[in-house]
Amino acid sequence: MLHLGQKEFDADILHHCRLLSIIRERITRPSTHPHLHFEPYELLWQLNNVTQLVRVQDELYTSEAFIEANSKLQDSPPEPGCNLPRVVLELMFSSDGTQLTSFSTATLWSVYLMIGNESKDWRSKPSYQAFEHVAYLETVSKTSHTIVI
Repeated sequence: MLHLGQKEFDADILHHCRLLSIIRERITRPSTHPHLHFEPYELLWQLNNVTQLVRVQDELYTSEAFIEANSKLQDSPPEPGCNLPRVVLELMFSSDGTQLTSFSTATLWSVYLMIGNESKDWRSKPSYQAFEHVAYLETVSKTSHTIVI
């Protein structure tokens, strides 16, 4: 029988990295910096002079949400005594199961961080290593309660 609602699970130890240290390293790395977009812009396309301009939905930093977040940030009062530029940094998280060995069923879930201010074409290159490991989650045993979201 399925029991809906909140359940408590003992997660033991959460192995993780501090997000701020990963973010700081990513945005100050010389090889990454030229590929980061901190200024939002609209990408428009027009077939010819007669047709109407069409907004291209392409990258996160050209999205309406990014433009609105940047406008709110720029319109807000700055931190007292701080003259540094204020930018929106988009964090993207993903996760997948990883089998730890080829001779057992030991698995865990890796949590990854990507920076949305980088082009998806750049992020998708495996050689670039855009995915940063930020945490490892233990799996819940199959005999435990099912989590319904």
